[in-house]
Amino acid sequence: MPPMNGKNTNLEDDELPEEEEMEEAEPARPEPLGRDADLLGRRPPSGAKPKSGIRHRLDDLFDDIKRGYEDQRDRADKNQDYWDCYNCEANQHRYYNGIADIYFPIIHDGAEAIVTRDVNQLFPQGGRYVQAIASDGSTEGALVAILDHYIREGSVKTQVAEPLARNGVVEGQYNLYMDWAELERQIVSRETHGPIDPQTGQEMPGEEIDDIVEEDIVEGYPCMEVLADNDVLILPFAADTVQEALACGGSVTILRRWSRAKIKAMVAGGNIRDDEADGLLDSMTNAESEHRDTDKHKLEQVGIYDKGKTAQIFETWAMLPLSDKGYAEKGRKRLCRVFFGPNRAQLGAKRNPYWNDRCPLISRPVKKMSGAIKGPSLIKYVESLQYEANDAVNEGADAATLSAAPIVARDPEKVDGPLVYNVGAVWDAPPGSVELLTFPDLTPRAATRVQMALQAIFQTLSVNPSMLPQQTRADKPSQAMVAQEQAVDLLTTAMRVTALEGVLTEAVAWIVDLDYQFRDRDLLVRMFGEEGRKAKMQSVSPLQNRNGFTFVWRGGEQVRQNAMMAQQGTALLNVLQNPALAQRLASEGVQIRLSKLVSQMVTNAFGPELGEGIIVDQRDQLTIPQDQENEMLSAGFEVPVHPLDNDEQHIPVTMRGIQETGDLAGTMRVHLQAHLQQRAMKIQAQMMQQMQQQAQGAPGPQGRPPGAQQPQPGAMPAGPRLIKGHSGSVHPDQMTAAGGITMPRNM
Repeated sequence: MPPMNGKNTNLEDDELPEEEEMEEAEPARPEPLGRDADLLGRRPPSGAKPKSGIRHRLDDLFDDIKRGYEDQRDRADKNQDYWDCYNCEANQHRYYNGIADIYFPIIHDGAEAIVTRDVNQLFPQGGRYVQAIASDGSTEGALVAILDHYIREGSVKTQVAEPLARNGVVEGQYNLYMDWAELERQIVSRETHGPIDPQTGQEMPGEEIDDIVEEDIVEGYPCMEVLADNDVLILPFAADTVQEALACGGSVTILRRWSRAKIKAMVAGGNIRDDEADGLLDSMTNAESEHRDTDKHKLEQVGIYDKGKTAQIFETWAMLPLSDKGYAEKGRKRLCRVFFGPNRAQLGAKRNPYWNDRCPLISRPVKKMSGAIKGPSLIKYVESLQYEANDAVNEGADAATLSAAPIVARDPEKVDGPLVYNVGAVWDAPPGSVELLTFPDLTPRAATRVQMALQAIFQTLSVNPSMLPQQTRADKPSQAMVAQEQAVDLLTTAMRVTALEGVLTEAVAWIVDLDYQFRDRDLLVRMFGEEGRKAKMQSVSPLQNRNGFTFVWRGGEQVRQNAMMAQQGTALLNVLQNPALAQRLASEGVQIRLSKLVSQMVTNAFGPELGEGIIVDQRDQLTIPQDQENEMLSAGFEVPVHPLDNDEQHIPVTMRGIQETGDLAGTMRVHLQAHLQQRAMKIQAQMMQQMQQQAQGAPGPQGRPPGAQQPQPGAMPAGPRLIKGHSGSVHPDQMTAAGGITMPRNM
């Protein structure tokens, strides 16, 4: 087995020239260097030590990584204790060791309440999660459709957001790793056609034949991996962001545990070297490493004990010079990915494979502390209170158990016979010769201690009773108390989801970058239908993914845009429709455009699926020749009828297409009926317009001016009145829950 330290090898000496001779013989690498180029070059011969070059820099980098994991070992140990609190596992921190073994799940319930509230806030029920705004201020509907599709199909809410929020509460840090994956599938379909001429390969008239066709399809999708904080190392520790750490010469390292299949897959993908992989496979072990495996501990919580052999790998991202004779002399470095194995083995080093040239790790603390890249766990402040509650419960349970079988004290000189416990038993003993020693009832004291710990923990974690299911209270709360709790809940939720919203927003930008680099648009059109057809027209330059678009996570915005603000926005919309205001603004060079406002209000009220059908942007439905529509209809796409289509010209072409193709999918017949209905509606609209023009001089209803059919715009609701509010308005007693500010009341 070859050594894994990267200094000795069994290969021939003529294949491994010394690094100094290699540097003199090889010319400088051309600029730019390809992203698939191996930066390690050739290793020095047996017994030689590299004195310069990329390998020497990687040795120094590995020393920093090793020391960094040792420096954060205390944090890793404490994180393990915090996970024990969440998983309700008793550890060495318990004070009382008795008969009972009860764990009161206060921290678990509080953490789950926070996760449920934050995730539901960031993922509204409407199904529209992201808003993409271009540099010119226009909303990119096609790009948003693709992003929402990836979020829904990838189950980001349950597979990513919930574990990420849970890790944030327990560990104090959000760590998300972005990547792209592809899955190859073989689809079988049935096709009907006529006889095929064996010479020309053309279809001939005759009896139709059914053929079974197999097609290989590669389905690509973005991957989001939630990482444990113990496996993530960011140097220097005092950096504020990952980008700042890399810019100042630091590094980002992720501890991986690879199986044999994973190692072979990495070799096949060209990420690690063949010679190093052979030694790595031989050195695999199932022994417990010095680094705590949080994921393995989570598997044990669900009853899975993984005893397979794994190899401990360090995936490191750092700025490195690509050539000693090139970038190093000019002081230029590039972001590279390096894989280290056990015993300092350098498995592979290449440039960043992603076109956006960013580190795929998104790491943010839940509570930002100045001068630290990572934040403290929320459980840090309530850990001791959880242990106190556990001790109180176990002490009360033991006292109750022992009281059920009290100790009997008797005078052996007066009573020497057996004393039998039974219902209606009679003991023949003189008075005062037998005495039952009962334990004190500790249940009331235990309940008081637990209630005090529960209130303190929930107060520290910002958990109020409304966030817990079936929460009961000792006293009946007043309306003012409930309103105050709801107001505090809105503020704390808006503050808490800010960090998680930032992680998801950056992840959305990563999805755009990965989609541009890896996605096959033709395949997407086949799989995703109408939304994919629109997205095919969307072209995003890789250098403008972050600069040309602004991404907003709509769930976070809804914390601030609550029901009360929506009601005030409706009133403001009525004011903006005042013709006098529009005329005044036009004189100042300002124009009121209400299309985006109305579209947003309709989407918030009815959801994105129904809202997009109510407010339709006609620019996305420009009229096209019917021959092109027939091609799309024959392929199975549902093409809407545009109001500007010439129905008299489209109807005959559609009927001819039905006769030629047979319309197996039935989409052409539906399209034809839509054209017929649109033609009838246009004729009816013309007749109504003529009738309105004739009756234009008649007075309007309720004494309004002639032709007035709508209320006069410009009304703005004043303060509360003793009249019934408009439909959908917020009740004054519910204004606090809806985000409004109310006057304080006496408790």
